Amino acid sequence: MLLLNMDRATQASTTHGEPAGASISAGLPPGANDTAIGPVVMVADDETDLTDEICSYLGRNGIQPIAAHNFADAIKILTTRHVDAILLDQRFGPVDTLPLLPTLRMVTQAPILIHTGNRDEADRVQGLELGADDFLLKPVSGRELVARLRAWLRHVPPQMPPPANGAQPAPVQMALAIPHPPEAGWRILTNARRLHRPDGTALRLTSAEFDILAALAAKPGEVRSREELTRQVFRRSWRPGDRAVDNAVLHLRQKLAEEFSDGCIVTVRQVGYVFTGFPQP
Repeated sequence: MLLLNMDRATQASTTHGEPAGASISAGLPPGANDTAIGPVVMVADDETDLTDEICSYLGRNGIQPIAAHNFADAIKILTTRHVDAILLDQRFGPVDTLPLLPTLRMVTQAPILIHTGNRDEADRVQGLELGADDFLLKPVSGRELVARLRAWLRHVPPQMPPPANGAQPAPVQMALAIPHPPEAGWRILTNARRLHRPDGTALRLTSAEFDILAALAAKPGEVRSREELTRQVFRRSWRPGDRAVDNAVLHLRQKLAEEFSDGCIVTVRQVGYVFTGFPQP
């Protein structure tokens, strides 16, 4: 078993036809977020077998699971669905999720439990400072996982009931989307190739800096690799040691730092960068 030390009696009651957590592509489990049949927990892990096992166990214990198998799917779920808690793998495919915790905190206040095999105290301290609420060391028993989740869920307000007329509530708007209306603040004008401040004045950017910003901001919350950005911005393949993207991001950050203290571009170690959104006016 991938999730060790589960309650054996509960495991024995599992049938082959029992659904595990639904992925973003398959939608939510039947009734999820529509009726008050239990708290909703997003299980974010790229190991599908482990995710399915965790989701199945949570479902048998009165918790509605939603599976996310990459960071982009996790952002989509959090910006379109109500989630009461998050079980997040620290090593999400090639991505270390600890530096991305501020990005998640921009779109949710749900408790975040980091699921990790890393026993490094420095990582745990960093994760807690960046927005995590708890750490679970692998392998964790199903009983402990459920107990930890229930402990955190006791502090989460209950879900709002659906409208009486049966209409579905409007989905939450993408909190990291690029603001376009003038009153929304910072604006990227792709046709004019300009970045405008909230007061309407333009921030001077080089062609490479603008193209990097536009490429990142076109997919907010999604990790963009150096290889992908090199092809899109510089029209060539990326090679080990190629610093063109890194230098453009460095200069872009320096210019944006003069405008606001908190950066809007997060580095994903050994992978690339992710745009986390402009500050609100």
